[in-house]
Amino acid sequence: MPPTRPKTSSRSSTRSRSLASRAGGLIGALVLVGCTSGGGSTAQLCTALSDGGGYSSVFEGFDPTDAATALEQLRTARVELGTLKDAAPGEVRDDLEVEIGYVQALIDELEPLQDGVDALQVAASVQAVTDAHPDVAAAAATLEAFSTDRC
Repeated sequence: MPPTRPKTSSRSSTRSRSLASRAGGLIGALVLVGCTSGGGSTAQLCTALSDGGGYSSVFEGFDPTDAATALEQLRTARVELGTLKDAAPGEVRDDLEVEIGYVQALIDELEPLQDGVDALQVAASVQAVTDAHPDVAAAAATLEAFSTDRC
């Protein structure tokens, strides 16, 4: 028997889409400019960003209520952010750590919710993680500005 999607009310579906959009936007910004630890440089980070190609597409269609797909996207982003962090200069490494922490917290929160959980519960979980990481938007903006200005 094929798996079924959890039933949602119109209200919970709208709220889920809104939260998905917010989380997807934050994640998209962080994926755009992610980086890794070590002795990186601006040139190395810019090269890694230009070579990466698919960073922004990782979250195309991001929907945390589809936990299995969302987890796959988040895990891919976590690996790619780690790679970028290795290439990044020290001046943006803390911002990348904030982003990596946020993505990891989303992974940790969504993993137990994979099997038939109500979309409203998933949305509330994503919102709780987002609320617990208030520095994510500022870090994403800093990273995006760095990428725009220096790459």
